[in-house]
Amino acid sequence: MFIKNLAGIAGARQAKGLVIIVDIMRAATVEAYAFGNGAKYIIPVATKEEAFAIKSNNPDVLLMGEENGYKIKDFDFGNSPSEIARGNIKDRILVHRTSSGTQGLASAILAQYLIFGSFVTYSSILKYIMKTKHEKISIVSMDAEDTVFSNFLEMSLMGIDIDRKKAREALYKNPGISWFLDKSKLEFPEEDIDYALDFDKFNFLCIAKRENSQLIVTPVKI
Repeated sequence: MFIKNLAGIAGARQAKGLVIIVDIMRAATVEAYAFGNGAKYIIPVATKEEAFAIKSNNPDVLLMGEENGYKIKDFDFGNSPSEIARGNIKDRILVHRTSSGTQGLASAILAQYLIFGSFVTYSSILKYIMKTKHEKISIVSMDAEDTVFSNFLEMSLMGIDIDRKKAREALYKNPGISWFLDKSKLEFPEEDIDYALDFDKFNFLCIAKRENSQLIVTPVKI
């Protein structure tokens, strides 16, 4: 097994084989919680204009996401797992736009298989990778804090036991989550860190596939 670690949109564009786009704070975590709360499927997009265009053709879809971290005007939800976990979204289709995570999914044009990675689906991701026996694995950290997940996943794939408590320590030390520790930034609740660090909250992983030129993310149980 050959594992390659990449970063950001540029990394997503060159990622090949089985690709894991990592955005623990918060897009990948949000999608997992959306499925845990009954969402039917999710359409990740790169721009808010794409999201609004999809809604204009299908008014029943719900829009969620952010721009520069903040909820987009006229979207139904922001990009918070604690928010989407409480939302009325059962059997609904969601369109998701974010500044990092969904950009990574949209940019991974060379991927043979595409996973949206977060700690809440960690063991399912690991089982899927081991089961499918891909020779080439690309792990793409979309932001600085995502390297915490990427490093843990690489160790697990190499057969090294991980200490999950250290994930919390490493994440809190990472400057990428500073906004979530600032009480004045209400769009970035600290509880979202706890939501993101809830290892194996769900028994599925989030897999993205292209259908009729459009990416669709669905939950897949292993």
